[in-house]
Amino acid sequence: MLAKIKKWVVDHPYFLTSAVFFVILFVGWQILYWREESFAFVLLLYFIVTLGIRLDDISRKIGTPTASTTHNPDGNASLMHQLSDLKGALLAIHATLNQILEKTEKKDP
Repeated sequence: MLAKIKKWVVDHPYFLTSAVFFVILFVGWQILYWREESFAFVLLLYFIVTLGIRLDDISRKIGTPTASTTHNPDGNASLMHQLSDLKGALLAIHATLNQILEKTEKKDP
């Protein structure tokens, strides 16, 4: 049971963070009589914490190899496949940005 809860919290870190900040805001509003400046500060802290959680999630996905690639001799092939997918995505983004640039140049004589 505890393992399921821990897995759910790890899979949904934003929900737990949002709930904690909501409780802080509610207590500040009802008990501490906060004004707009306090709410803005807590909102800023919420965005900073949320950004930190997202960056941590991204770094874990990038930095740690999976067990299958460490013991798999074809791990390099998998990496090369991912890099080729990334190259294709970057080329698609580049083509889209070129189209947008051409459209804006046509609008501005």
